[in-house]
Amino acid sequence: MSFERDLKNLVLSMRAKGAMMLDWEGESVAHYGLIDEYDLKVIGAYQVIIHNFLKNISLQDRINFFQIKYEKMIAQFMPVTKDYFVMLIFDNKEMASKALYNLEKVAYDFHKEIG
Repeated sequence: MSFERDLKNLVLSMRAKGAMMLDWEGESVAHYGLIDEYDLKVIGAYQVIIHNFLKNISLQDRINFFQIKYEKMIAQFMPVTKDYFVMLIFDNKEMASKALYNLEKVAYDFHKEIG
């Protein structure tokens, strides 16, 4: 499976700004974006930091996903496994539910591949 290909398909089908798969340290495993690569990686790293903070607050429950709305964009973030995550960045807030649905499909496929 090509993670990059699936991320590219996700970005293009959603007319998103970028998508990436990250590891537990916030490092990019695979990414595709229409925005600056450095910006995409920084946004992704911060999502992992936020996830880890939220996870430490709520030790009783697993985080299924979270969404952050910035001034001009939305970031959706979802665990693939306990060590890997997938993120989608887009700017059309009306697409949020469709984006989440598609992000879940990608996360599921990545989970099957990683094991």
